[in-house]
Amino acid sequence: MEVGVLEYPGSLRQAAPVLSELAQRCNRTAAAGRRPGARMLVTRWTLSTRGTGMQRVAGAELFGDAVPAVIVVPGNEPTWPLAQPDERMLSWLRDSHDAGSLLAGCEEGGLMLAMAGVLTGRSVSLPALTRCPPLAQVVPSWLPSERALVDDGDLMTTSGNDAWKYLSLRLLARVYGQSVMSAAIQQLQLTIPKAVQEDLERFSPNFAHGDRGILKAQRWLHSIAARGVSLQDICEASGLEPRTLQRRFLKATGMRPIAYCQRLRIAKAQLLLQAGGAVDEVSWTVGYSDQSAFRRLFLRIVGVTPARYRRQIFSVRRERARPSGAKPEREAIRPAA
Repeated sequence: MEVGVLEYPGSLRQAAPVLSELAQRCNRTAAAGRRPGARMLVTRWTLSTRGTGMQRVAGAELFGDAVPAVIVVPGNEPTWPLAQPDERMLSWLRDSHDAGSLLAGCEEGGLMLAMAGVLTGRSVSLPALTRCPPLAQVVPSWLPSERALVDDGDLMTTSGNDAWKYLSLRLLARVYGQSVMSAAIQQLQLTIPKAVQEDLERFSPNFAHGDRGILKAQRWLHSIAARGVSLQDICEASGLEPRTLQRRFLKATGMRPIAYCQRLRIAKAQLLLQAGGAVDEVSWTVGYSDQSAFRRLFLRIVGVTPARYRRQIFSVRRERARPSGAKPEREAIRPAA
């Protein structure tokens, strides 16, 4: 699988080498464990000096005219402000996204995705807009998140300390799976905060399968968080007959459409619970009027009940907010809701 790193004036110079080293490590781990699936090859992309658009710095002989399955836009070097990007670069990002590429933006790279116009209506993790003069006066059309990492399926954004590390690890999880990513974390002796660890392990559907009909259905489902949809609704969104949809959806994503929708809705519920939503409100928001059905599904997918999950999140936040040296509060263990 090709992962193209976009290089632009002032972009982080070590972005491609670091990601390439991680990919090589994971390729070896996956090969040693005889794991099937994709392998990652990192390429570098930049504007052509001939003015013909974007080009690979190297690797054209391997991929030809193919669009990268993943395009990563890194942040800036500390001494460089983010200037207005070349419109050809922004157009390439839009066209690649329309063609099925996953777009991943780190720090200022996320702001570049905003300028490309692909973040409208999406939940994102971005730095302050003041770091990008062209966006300073823009009314955001996206949904800002306080989380360091937001993976919204075909769009991924990170910001804050260690943003590049988290984005790289999430890409490893998307390409190789959780076990290979976890092995890389252990080998490199990385310390990952619990909240970020949960985001690294969150449901990550495959968008790089090349089936345009299924991709169209996936993007529609993600735009509405799969709330209140039926199999017929998905058929209409994809333009496919039910039996064809079932077969191609399973082949492309590894899941049947309804199971996919359930995972997507529970992932949305996790975000709402992390944001402080009450369990009954979250249940209704993600499309479950029957709280007991929501609770059973959440327990099956996440491993704990919604109420316990919410308590765990706020317990971690209290621990972080407690002054250094203060004794932890003793909380009675309550039965799961």
